Amino acid sequence: MPVTHGVAGSSPVPTANFPKAPFKELLMFYVNSIMGHFVYIIYSASHDIYYKGYSEDPIKRVKDHNLDLSRYTAGKGPWELVYTEEYPTKREALIREKALKKCKKEYFLWLIQNKKNG
Repeated sequence: MPVTHGVAGSSPVPTANFPKAPFKELLMFYVNSIMGHFVYIIYSASHDIYYKGYSEDPIKRVKDHNLDLSRYTAGKGPWELVYTEEYPTKREALIREKALKKCKKEYFLWLIQNKKNG
């Protein structure tokens, strides 16, 4: 058996035979495991309306709304972030967003008044 100590490019540790996943799949797994998935509610005092949405970065998303980069909210600002909920998966967050879109204004007021999230 050849000696591998001190030889450039050699490794005395045997390599594991892990199945190779495509880079994109690994990247998406990593991103989804470190990034949160948020449902957010923003409010426009000038139009007295609430908007509900999903984002991985709600702070940036509110900035986008205020720059009129969203078709529905364009021209209705300024928008203020009033509520967020974080979920471990995109799927769970999108299910919650869909449920929130069916709720009435009184429920949003209750959520905001009773929020447990910063």
